[in-house]
Formats: sequence, C-alpha cells, structure tokens
Amino acid sequence: MSIIKSLIYQHKLKPHPEGGYYAEVFKTKEASQIYFLLEGHQHSHWHRITKNETLHFYLGSPLIIYTSKDGDEFQTNEIGAKNNFILNIEKNTWFAMKPSGTFSLIGCTVAPAFEFEDLELAPKDWKPSKFNINL
Repeated sequence: MSIIKSLIYQHKLKPHPEGGYYAEVFKTKEASQIYFLLEGHQHSHWHRITKNETLHFYLGSPLIIYTSKDGDEFQTNEIGAKNNFILNIEKNTWFAMKPSGTFSLIGCTVAPAFEFEDLELAPKDWKPSKFNINL
C-alpha cells in the first residue's frame, strides 16, 4: 500500500469540498483541528473562511500556498521547507494550495472552531486578477 493510501486509511480521511482529503481530529467551541492531505496532482480550490486559520506542515513535499486579500494581488508562501512549518492565514483571505511533489499532509487549526458555513468557495474558474500561475 502506498504511503498516500496508508495515510488516507489510517486517519480515515474523506474527500474535502475544496479538494484533497481531510479528517477532523479535535473540536470545541474555541478551536478545531483537521488533517488535510493533497496528492501531487491535486490542488485546493480558491476559498476563504470567516475565521483565522493556522496551517501546520507534517509530512511529504513542501506545500505551496497562494493568498490574496483583495482578489487582485497575490502572495506565494511555502511550508515544509527551509524551517517554515507554520503559516497563519488571516480571516477572509482567499487562498489555494498545491503540493510541490507527490503529496503534502498538513494540519489546519481554526479558532473559534470551524463550521462549514464559514467556508466560501470561489466560482469555478476564479483566481486573483494578477494570478499568473497554473494550479
């Protein structure tokens, strides 16, 4: 069994609406945490949430994260390389992610706790107007 299939099985990961796989591992009113896995051929759809989110790198290839506060300009960040293992995403910031290699396993912590009504998926072909990278 491949490491990806093993992680999906071992952690009971299921498909996430933004792409990839996830499993909720902790939730109170104050905070929630999930595992989130993207395979090398996957990327997360552009989305934003109404709460602050912290991404934690765990395993696999470094993860590239694209962010845009205004839907125009964008920034590129990476976790999992060069001693960068955590990235904070400010509430209402658009972002999308893709692994730089075969897969990336991260954790996502949201405070107060994430609810699916906090999630806004961008329209199917939306991207920041100055985004010139293919996901």
